[in-house]
Amino acid sequence: MPKYVILGALSALCLLASPALAAPTSGGDTAPSDAYSTDFSTATSLPGLSGSELGAHVAQFQASLRGEVTHLGGSGLVTQSRHVESNPSTGTKQQVSRVDLKSAVSLVGVQWPADGPQPLAVLGRYLQGGVWSAWQTIGDDFESSKDGSIAASEPWIVSNAAKAEVAVVLADSTGGFQPKVEVIDPGTRQADQNYALNDRGYTHAFVSAKTPTRVVAPGQASGPDGGDPNATKDNQDDAGNKVIPPSNVENKWTKVPATGQPSTVFTRSDWGANESWRSWRASRGEVTGAVVHHTATANDYSPEAVPSILRSIYRYHAISLKWGDIGYNVLVDNFGRAWQGRAGDFWHYNTIGAHASGVNAWTFGISVLGNYTDFRPSDAAVDTVSRVIAYKLKPTGLDPLELQTTIHKGKGTITVPVISGHRDVGATACPGNAFYEFLPTLRQMVAEYVSQPDEPIKVPDYTLLQQKQINAGTPIALAGADRVGTSIEIARHAFPQGSGTVYVANGVNTADALAGGSLTDGPIVLVLDKRDAQAAVANYVREAKATKVVALGGPGAVSNAVLNTVAAGVATERIGGRDRVETSALIARHAAETRPASAVFLAEMSQGIDALAAGSLTAGPVILVPTKGKLPAVVTQTIAAINPAKVVALGGPGAVSNRILSQASAGRASERVFGADRYETAREISKYQFPKGSAQVYLASGKNPVDAVAGGVLSDGPILLLPNARGNSLNGNVAAEIVRLQAHTATALGGPGAVSQEQINQVFVTLQSISAAPTARTK
Repeated sequence: MPKYVILGALSALCLLASPALAAPTSGGDTAPSDAYSTDFSTATSLPGLSGSELGAHVAQFQASLRGEVTHLGGSGLVTQSRHVESNPSTGTKQQVSRVDLKSAVSLVGVQWPADGPQPLAVLGRYLQGGVWSAWQTIGDDFESSKDGSIAASEPWIVSNAAKAEVAVVLADSTGGFQPKVEVIDPGTRQADQNYALNDRGYTHAFVSAKTPTRVVAPGQASGPDGGDPNATKDNQDDAGNKVIPPSNVENKWTKVPATGQPSTVFTRSDWGANESWRSWRASRGEVTGAVVHHTATANDYSPEAVPSILRSIYRYHAISLKWGDIGYNVLVDNFGRAWQGRAGDFWHYNTIGAHASGVNAWTFGISVLGNYTDFRPSDAAVDTVSRVIAYKLKPTGLDPLELQTTIHKGKGTITVPVISGHRDVGATACPGNAFYEFLPTLRQMVAEYVSQPDEPIKVPDYTLLQQKQINAGTPIALAGADRVGTSIEIARHAFPQGSGTVYVANGVNTADALAGGSLTDGPIVLVLDKRDAQAAVANYVREAKATKVVALGGPGAVSNAVLNTVAAGVATERIGGRDRVETSALIARHAAETRPASAVFLAEMSQGIDALAAGSLTAGPVILVPTKGKLPAVVTQTIAAINPAKVVALGGPGAVSNRILSQASAGRASERVFGADRYETAREISKYQFPKGSAQVYLASGKNPVDAVAGGVLSDGPILLLPNARGNSLNGNVAAEIVRLQAHTATALGGPGAVSQEQINQVFVTLQSISAAPTARTK
């Protein structure tokens, strides 16, 4: 089960192991929704559940909360206790709520204030075919929201049921408790049917010395909470007591067969992740170990239901609990399919997740959909879990069989196996007794896959292209923690040996930075009215060994105080006018002095979006102008001083009017580079500047271009604008332009909030198609 922990900047696993599926907007699809209810009634007993059975549920759940979990020792059952607390009161009362379920798959969760009285357990049952199921404990422990204000049950997945009933169990003396129940409908997608299978994900019961393996298929009960009175008979002795085999019976487990084929990791778009729900920016972590989980949800799901289950868990983690994303790095279903959970680049690094409190930054978290207290996952699931863990451990050199390794936890360290169960790193019963007791076999399987020369999972060709690009020194993305950091990363890339001149521009009103794209003798770094941002710029100035820092814009844009702070003791200058138009004209004159200009480009002054894509233009500088009316005299004078052969308007007449273009050209040749919108205009600029193609292409957000304004200094390839990064799909026209360019490499300007990992991956799919095509590159 996942555990949220604040680790600074935590948060893209976005892949294209299979063709990307668009977000659910097509006909026949329905959007996700949430329903809340605070309609609880107090009950002294629960129907169909005796007082002793209720007490057993509570005791089991409380033991999990305290970290008291059973495992196999040399002499059989052993109880391990990490915390010593008094047992809960035997006197209880229940607050019960009944809710309607309107979708084939529903997630039910209960929330309550984190401050104040806390429940002893949360139970649930569902109505299916007119019959109520047995009561079951929901999850292994409780969750908390990102801000710590909300406590909640773990997600409970209910399939094909008409109603659900939840019971919050409280000590009899508890008062003032106000829970609410949430029902998440993950919506439907016709695309989910693409994941239907004929296979059945068989789970495996415990094996005792007396009995053979018992297998259970989805649709049957998977433990005592599932309602099957015979579900655990294979795990009982003659007196009816539960039997857990000692460790020397481990070899009696049925040997898990290898599939013989590397596993596929399906992408977030495959299961329909809505990236607009994600508010947590991906942050790179380390892999010093792997943590194995189960979701503690039902095992009777169908193959085609898995995408909707993932969407519901994602919504619960990202929105309900405010984590900003799904907690697990990868999830595996009982049919042996791996699904990317946490956003980020699964293939090349490990994104910090929210799966195990305190160790998220140092471990890879993988979870199997289902409850494995009494049954372990299917052979197919175990094989896939082994392969995925092997893929993540292989580059680290860690030994999967090592049982004593040190990893960071919070501000300290703990000693655990390289492949741990969740209970090894925190107080919980996760990943369930049956799965936990199978970990020795899992470790052996991982070790076998690590030792083999072939990759244990299927690596898409485009990821090999990404790695080749990284190895060659061309980054996949130039991004910092914020817009200032991104501009510094772009500066480092454009001027790897440093620069004598560094230009600084306002990071909020970025018009001056856009106009500065024609400057080629130094990078443009954004600055904010914040001490840490200014300190970062000053550090870069020292790193670049600059001898001069030049402010773009007047004191209202970059104050003298800020300029002196970021200059870090070197000489300062300013190129600034009374407004952005005059400033752009002065920048244009300065640029023309350092590089002859055969053309002057005009971009509208209010937003400057077209100027963003114009950074790659080398024929001359960009001047910001009003959309219509009279051309300011300073622009006329500047164009006369530069004396270009032609004047080019960027954007349609709605951006730069014909009258403005006519006034600016003043008898010179004129033309217009434009499209129907900013995205098409950027592609037309690409065609204008690179008619014979370009090996390099840059990607920037056309919705919020602030992360990429410093990219104007990059002139070795066009800047193509992409739609909102929260979407999953790449505009087909962008892909067509990349093909026309016959590009070899691509670099995103800005982090996942500007250009999503999914968009980057789709661009690399396009690049892969180019490299695989038989035609030669256009000369």
